[in-house]
Amino acid sequence: MDRIYYLDVAAIVVLSSILASLIFRRMYRGRENRAFVHYVVIVLILTVSDIFRTAPLTFMSSISGTVAFREFWCSIYNVLNVFNYAVYVYMVGRMTGTFNRIIRHPVLRILYVFPLIAEVAIVVLNVFSHLIFYYTYEADGLVSYHRGPLIWLVVSVGYYFALFAFVHILYCYKKGQLDKVRFAALLTVFPINIIAFNIQYVNPKLLVQMFGLATSALVLSFFVITPEEYLDMETGAKSYTAFRRSIRNVFASGDDAFVMFGKLRNVSSIRTTLGSEMYTDLLREISDSFYDMLKSRGSEDVSLYYLKNGLFAYVIRGNYKISEIESTAEDMIPKLRDLFEVDGIRLKLDFAICSVVIPNEIYNERALVKLSETFHLAVPLNKYVRYSEMAPEKEFIVRNNIDRIIADAIRDHKFEMYYQPIYSTKEERFVSAEALIRLKDEQLGFISPGLFIPAAEKSGSILQIGDFVIKDVCRFLADNEEEHTGIKFVEVNLSVVQCMQANMAEKIKNILSEYDISPNRINFEITETASEYLADAVLRTMNDISGNGNGFSLDDYGSGYSNLGRVMSFPYRIIKLDKSLVDSLDDSRSYKIMQQTISLLQSLGAEIVVEGVEDREKAEWFSEMGCEYIQGFYYAKPMPEAEFIEFCKKAMKAS
Repeated sequence: MDRIYYLDVAAIVVLSSILASLIFRRMYRGRENRAFVHYVVIVLILTVSDIFRTAPLTFMSSISGTVAFREFWCSIYNVLNVFNYAVYVYMVGRMTGTFNRIIRHPVLRILYVFPLIAEVAIVVLNVFSHLIFYYTYEADGLVSYHRGPLIWLVVSVGYYFALFAFVHILYCYKKGQLDKVRFAALLTVFPINIIAFNIQYVNPKLLVQMFGLATSALVLSFFVITPEEYLDMETGAKSYTAFRRSIRNVFASGDDAFVMFGKLRNVSSIRTTLGSEMYTDLLREISDSFYDMLKSRGSEDVSLYYLKNGLFAYVIRGNYKISEIESTAEDMIPKLRDLFEVDGIRLKLDFAICSVVIPNEIYNERALVKLSETFHLAVPLNKYVRYSEMAPEKEFIVRNNIDRIIADAIRDHKFEMYYQPIYSTKEERFVSAEALIRLKDEQLGFISPGLFIPAAEKSGSILQIGDFVIKDVCRFLADNEEEHTGIKFVEVNLSVVQCMQANMAEKIKNILSEYDISPNRINFEITETASEYLADAVLRTMNDISGNGNGFSLDDYGSGYSNLGRVMSFPYRIIKLDKSLVDSLDDSRSYKIMQQTISLLQSLGAEIVVEGVEDREKAEWFSEMGCEYIQGFYYAKPMPEAEFIEFCKKAMKAS
């Protein structure tokens, strides 16, 4: 029977082109890409077997014209027709991190492996029974293909695996392990292949099935194989986005992985020295050196990522040996530490390497990402350190877990307000206080606001913290009347994130009304940096809040570049001189600048609070200069609410 095999030839061209493209672009690295390569190779061999079992191979007629030759390749064809879908399941499993779960689960393992064994057994038995297919010699001497009565068994196993793969993809999508684009691309395989298979089954002369498989592989190469958005163009490694997706799959699948981070610490100076092009060459050489060394130690399942700014990540999965990987990292340090030559320029690299086993040592994606950003602060220069063996430095641990710490503190009400008294030089008593938020973790103790405030601003949780501060200060003022404490108003910090809220003024007004607090009893502080950031939006919010009757203070004046004209365009009632200005008074030039600064601010009608005063001499000097308020350790440190109230009562009696 003459067959139309030209579509098989076209399929070989398409599949060969896909493989060539993958090799040329070095897209065969990593478990996902390698699984796709396996899939394409299986389909390519399947296509070749389809030709060898049917096509008139005139160039080798002495061999191809025998029944044994045709039956051998037809047996390969029938086995691979089922293994094709098995490899497809393997590819999706590697992509989503679920394949190990299939193999480890007793029922799923049987559902996956048993049909493969059954298919091989059926094809082997067909050699003797010819119940699936067989070939005969025709009168003209040609070999003819015939289907046996049990051909439906092979077809059934094929449809079974198609269904298995389909359900697997739906499961992965439902669990969030596939995005919409990949999900849609993976699903296109089924209609294309099923339609092509049925056409060929009904019309055996038209060999269209392999072209359908090649077409679906082409679709997958565009959308499933690591696309451009998942590649770093500088190094050819996978990108930060791909790293996050891969790690998410590790945690979701319950699998384990060995993650190694390498950080080039003097990246800025090297980039400046080399220039962009040579710097890119250096990054490629570093990433390739690590990758090649890990592969040479038998770590087959290695994925390389470049996370920008000199930070590399290597994710190793499968049957790896930690001791061999760590030996590789230690061997790499001397190579990186020694003078490195790029286009004749010799330079020295400062590197830090850290590794961690997930999920054994780090339990979620966010903590791992935080580790990648901060590990170099705790790892000695040009050293390799295992995360579990790191010195438990409090700041490093806090930085690495700060989002969890903040979330726990919000949930468990661990934040507490402290108050630092502010002395009035005119009334010669304490009339105000600055409200300062504090956080105490059960395991780590007090967490510095310098750590948790920036992290909270970055994550957005500063809005919840800010609401707590305003409400708790209002509660404090409602519980403690001015005649009992002498405190006329309290300074409360507002972050730039809060200032960007369009309804901030209304929110503050409602809180004050809830606790029946007069607006003039709370003065909001905004740092100079905050007022620089989106100044128009901040100014609108400040004007709205001022319209409610609240005052404003400019905090940390003098800590950065101060444009006095712009500063005074904001509705500030009080300017708070930063501690750095106070500490510089010992210098004669700074002394004169401070005198002129105070005079200028007073001429503009601003009241002045001097922060960070720690001795009597400076307190008296600022008082003589006419500064209205003084705040600092000379008078009192920040203290918890109960202690602060007691302090105020004693101060009132003394005055």
